Amino acid sequence: MTAYAALAEPHRRRILDLLRDGERHAGDLVEQLELSQPGVSKHLKVLREAGLVAVRADGKRRLYALRPEPLAEVDRWLEPYRAFWCERLDAPRTTPGGQPMTDGTLEIIDGRPALRFERTLAHSVERVWRAITVPAELERWFPAAADWTPASGETFEAYGATGEVTEVDPPHRLAWTFGGDRYSFELSAHEGGCRLVFTHVFDDRAIAAQTAAGWDAYLSRLEPHLAGGYLSEEQAHQPWEEVHERYAERFGVDPTPGRRLLAAQRAGQQ
Repeated sequence: MTAYAALAEPHRRRILDLLRDGERHAGDLVEQLELSQPGVSKHLKVLREAGLVAVRADGKRRLYALRPEPLAEVDRWLEPYRAFWCERLDAPRTTPGGQPMTDGTLEIIDGRPALRFERTLAHSVERVWRAITVPAELERWFPAAADWTPASGETFEAYGATGEVTEVDPPHRLAWTFGGDRYSFELSAHEGGCRLVFTHVFDDRAIAAQTAAGWDAYLSRLEPHLAGGYLSEEQAHQPWEEVHERYAERFGVDPTPGRRLLAAQRAGQQ
């Protein structure tokens, strides 16, 4: 069994993701993967045969650890494609017709306007969880790197204001409040990857379009980050004006506040 063949199966890739954080016993992997014991054992056998996983006895248990050496061959094979892939990731998300993506929806939650965004990502739930919770990763794509653990009831500072973590259920749900608004991430396994749902509950429906355009830009930076690339804020916000106008039309709100915000930002840059 080659490393290429072993990596073709999504559950085996998730096992390697879990082992990146250190040794784990089979029972722990069964719990994390929500697979049967025989199923996990079968995948571990394939990974051992490919040289990607090592095993050692620890009393009556067996501990499994990642062996990254075989991945070097895969990495060398991928090298010529990296520049091509990063170039494509550097471009803002567009529809098949070339228009910027505007897939956020405006809803009502507890009597307040709420924006909801859903993304399907080709990465494990555990990998995406790290990207939305680890401060060093957040600063690569999110508006700010919250200095949190995070833990329920924990407070944090950002932009001179204080927020509070209200709910943590690793690796599936994270919720917090900031500036009177409510935010949450929900992650679930989906076709070997992860479905991410981001929700922002606020008060002023009049700014829904500009807020949605901003979140659209920041969320567009997540996939490049997960893939090992980087999309700058400037690149992500290039289509902001068009995205804002599309959201304003879809939500049925006056685009004037967003246009004024953009004009003020441009004046400040001059």
